[in-house]
Amino acid sequence: MASTSARADDAAALQRLEGKIQQLEERHENEIKALQAEIRRLRKQKPASVAAAMQPPVAPRPSAAEPSRSSLLPPGLPPPALPAKVLMTYDRGYHFGFSDATGDNTVELFGRLQADTGGYTNYNPAPQTLDRKGLSDGIDLRRARIGAIGTFMSDWHYAFVYDLGNSADSSNIDNGLANANSGTSPTTSNTFLSGVENAFITYNGFYSHGQQFPVAFDFGIMDVPWTMEEATSSNDIMFIERSTAQVIATAFGGGDFRSSLDIRSNDDRYWLGAFLTGPNAGALHTAGAACNTGTVAVTPGTPCVTSAQMTGNGPQLAFLARGAYQVVKKEDATFHIGFNYANLFAPSIGPNLQAIQLSDRPELRVDPTSFLSTGNIPARGGQVFGAEVAGSYKNFFAQGEYYHYTIDSRAAVPTSPGNLQGGIAGPTLNFDGGYVQASYSVGGIRHYDPTRGAYTGVIPEAPLVWGSPGWGALEFASRFTVVNLNSPFLTTAVLGPAFSAPGVFTGGTTTYGGGKETSYGVGLNWYPNLNMKFMLDYEHVVVDNPQFFGGPNYRGATIDWVGARTQIVF
Repeated sequence: MASTSARADDAAALQRLEGKIQQLEERHENEIKALQAEIRRLRKQKPASVAAAMQPPVAPRPSAAEPSRSSLLPPGLPPPALPAKVLMTYDRGYHFGFSDATGDNTVELFGRLQADTGGYTNYNPAPQTLDRKGLSDGIDLRRARIGAIGTFMSDWHYAFVYDLGNSADSSNIDNGLANANSGTSPTTSNTFLSGVENAFITYNGFYSHGQQFPVAFDFGIMDVPWTMEEATSSNDIMFIERSTAQVIATAFGGGDFRSSLDIRSNDDRYWLGAFLTGPNAGALHTAGAACNTGTVAVTPGTPCVTSAQMTGNGPQLAFLARGAYQVVKKEDATFHIGFNYANLFAPSIGPNLQAIQLSDRPELRVDPTSFLSTGNIPARGGQVFGAEVAGSYKNFFAQGEYYHYTIDSRAAVPTSPGNLQGGIAGPTLNFDGGYVQASYSVGGIRHYDPTRGAYTGVIPEAPLVWGSPGWGALEFASRFTVVNLNSPFLTTAVLGPAFSAPGVFTGGTTTYGGGKETSYGVGLNWYPNLNMKFMLDYEHVVVDNPQFFGGPNYRGATIDWVGARTQIVF
């Protein structure tokens, strides 16, 4: 018994030390990288005599019929450094992998499993809400990701991650109400066109070779770290889902599963990034191309007769930027501010649909119904202007973001089935959204991660180990979210007979579409160790969609739900 207790105490002490090492790595990551770069530089510059003395004995020369392995290498390329090493690194949980003897070439396994279960304890639809059948309780395999990450020749980084789960955010073009006048369920399936969540390469050589200005370039399919909550890993978010206000913002070219080319830079205080983004993984890049005679749309599938009829619409394209700074950076206190901007200059959400759709479910993914939705708005472009604030003091943490969404609409769009092209320049639609969330943790705290310009999850000081006094960490959380997508211009009278949104009646002149959603949530999170997390959330959601400004809730609902998540990462 004594030996068992001693082993448990040793394991608990080891976990505590590993947690402290992680904290030190997060605070001094850039300094460590600079020292590693200097070590590599000195190794390359060491005298030839020393290098020769360190070489192993020369092997017998192979015969002509058996060429040596090194003779197959291109000229000037050194042979592989052996032996290989087993790695155990930390980034939102421990990763396991392998590297060569220099550490310049690595491959690490990556996995993430998030299993959700939830139920809607109260659902009270407004008189004209389209879907009155009720909301479905159930289980959702929210994320089930597997892949590999690593480095090549120290300067190149790569990631390939495939998601087998039901990863559905508002950037999914199928997320929303499918038919404004349907008497049955107005929802559709929520699956991305591709399961490739990450497939990108990064070049970081400008910093790893001792340059004073740290800069990196990324290209491929990735989770774009635009907005503070998106920069926070889904492993570390405070609630089961990110706030609706943030999810709406990603429709302007952000979010994950997104094709992107970017440049970013950071040190232990500032974070800057600029992104050119395209469609989601698997999207048809020519889906926006169609024929159009100017103000009269051509039926989809009809060949263009003249060059003037060719719209030239291609895939969705957007420019995004984000900047953040740690104003206060102390051992027990931090204060963070930042901004973000998006310009969706080439909107496209499907074949012949030069449009923007803003929608989200009531911050739970178990049932696919979206009460908050503008429908497909014919658009020339759209912008997001955002601000972020966060801070911590000992065990208390809080963060919030505000977004102002604008859509440059097109008016008088002619009626043609499945076509939202043509028309003339219409009014600019203005919407707003934001959230504030705060938590108090026991047994661990959140830390600032300078590589992302965001905060980690709670890192337990004494992880749970059988037979030891450690039990992990608890986090008590609360959140308030509000999003207003109502506008006096969301009518067919203004945008044209082709526009039909879930929140309006076709041809209506006094209905204001979109809806306003207000959410009040509380949560409890348990972190037993660095790789596992259990979450329990409750939210009260009110969706107000009046027939006219100041009128009663005509197409909305009051919803209460309870959800839980089991999470493991490696």
